[in-house]
Amino acid sequence: MHKNPLVIVMLLAVLAGAVALMIAIALEPEAHEPPPNQTPRIVSLMPPITETLYEIGAGDYLVGRSEYCVYPPEAESLPTCGTALMPNTEAIVRLEPTLIIGNDSKATAREKLSGLGNAEFVPWLTAEEVIAGTRRLGVLTGKEAAANKLADELAQVLLVPEPKDGPRVLLAMSHTPGQMAGVTFMRRNSLHGRVLYAAGGRNAVDQDVSGVPTLSIEEVLAIDPDIIIVLAFAHDLGDDERAGILADWQRLSPLTAVQQGRVGLLEGRQLVPAARRTFMLVDALRQEITRLGR
Repeated sequence: MHKNPLVIVMLLAVLAGAVALMIAIALEPEAHEPPPNQTPRIVSLMPPITETLYEIGAGDYLVGRSEYCVYPPEAESLPTCGTALMPNTEAIVRLEPTLIIGNDSKATAREKLSGLGNAEFVPWLTAEEVIAGTRRLGVLTGKEAAANKLADELAQVLLVPEPKDGPRVLLAMSHTPGQMAGVTFMRRNSLHGRVLYAAGGRNAVDQDVSGVPTLSIEEVLAIDPDIIIVLAFAHDLGDDERAGILADWQRLSPLTAVQQGRVGLLEGRQLVPAARRTFMLVDALRQEITRLGR
């Protein structure tokens, strides 16, 4: 059957175009994936994640941080990008990150951050999540060896059972002096809960708690812990404020810990466990438990 030469030319042109399109699709990188050998540009919006990135040797990849990422000291030289809850989208876009990292929390602005590029949300609440998250950061940055080493060290210290004979300790958050209407505490199914086990204490609240962990004054009296340790995360806790916090606890005179002088206070941002500073918190809690238990 005789075919028109013009038709044949047109068919060949269409086939060539289709082949070219298929090749282009096959070679096109996945969405948000940086080109090969491109140095990562990371914006981290959670302080413990930022610190862990420095710890595993990925600090040079950071180009932006949250307002609260101030450790290690070199992190403070990075541009700030708001917070994971309220990110500064304009600042993030200007930095042209290849990866944005936040914690996997309901409060994190996941949709907004995902719209800015490649975003990763890492669970970072329990000891198990922190250990797994540390390994994940190693994969994301190509620092698997250092990340796995740190994760193994964390697992060895934190993944220990609750000590059977340890004192019953209430880890209470600090409050505004004179306004102690209730107590926010560290639950056992949290990273601080595991830190307490590693330090040799049992959690006075001996059940898992979801949501905001709070106790009424009546509930604190009913639990009657052996030791109470108040955690104040601010660096600038003044003498008057420190004395006022402890005085409020002393007013709860029926408590065994008050009667026996076993109420202590620890302060400073080192109370937020991150990377190898987690071991420092374990040691600080162990020393305070020993001091108060004498």
